[in-house]
Amino acid sequence: MIAVPEIVEQLRGRIRSLEKPRRGPGETPLSTGWPPLDRLLPGGGLRRGSLVVVLAAEAGSGASLLAWQAAQQAAQQGGAIVVLDRRREVYPPALAAWGVALERVIFVQPESARDEGWAWDQALRCPGVAAVWGWVERVDDSLFRRWQLSAEASGCLGVLLRPGAARTGPTWADVRWWVEPQTAAADRRVRVELLRCRQAGGGSVELVLD
Repeated sequence: MIAVPEIVEQLRGRIRSLEKPRRGPGETPLSTGWPPLDRLLPGGGLRRGSLVVVLAAEAGSGASLLAWQAAQQAAQQGGAIVVLDRRREVYPPALAAWGVALERVIFVQPESARDEGWAWDQALRCPGVAAVWGWVERVDDSLFRRWQLSAEASGCLGVLLRPGAARTGPTWADVRWWVEPQTAAADRRVRVELLRCRQAGGGSVELVLD
């Protein structure tokens, strides 16, 4: 069995090998991966060093796919994607089938809520990480704030998938999306609403998920 400090050091070494230079505050906004969503955002995209929350109205809403596209966009110019998967639901071969380069993805499966909170903070503050993606069931306000500061300091994009019940809770996210399926549609269509954006903006669009 490998000791925890050795695992942490191995992860640090791998992240260092993927490190990329960070650009300043005047950089071009990051695309969400979905042009209709970009058009709802001031500047046409997301801001590096921020948290983005994607709220799923129900299971199978397509929120995971929307969130993953944003993480991939953040990593296009280098850096790792850290997947926080405490629920152990992420299937790497499925990501590979989407064209994801798995050698640039670091999978972390925390054993407890405490470990999960620590892992989010450490990943978000690392300069070699382009994006952190994962499901967050519950998070208290002080920890949420710490994550926001960590992302801001490193330039990392944090993409948090959250249940619909979190819609009324406090947030330190720069952007919040609400995703709900349109069950009457013949194709896999979802309605995505921009609930919050610190730089203003708003509205909703319908997307067809391929």
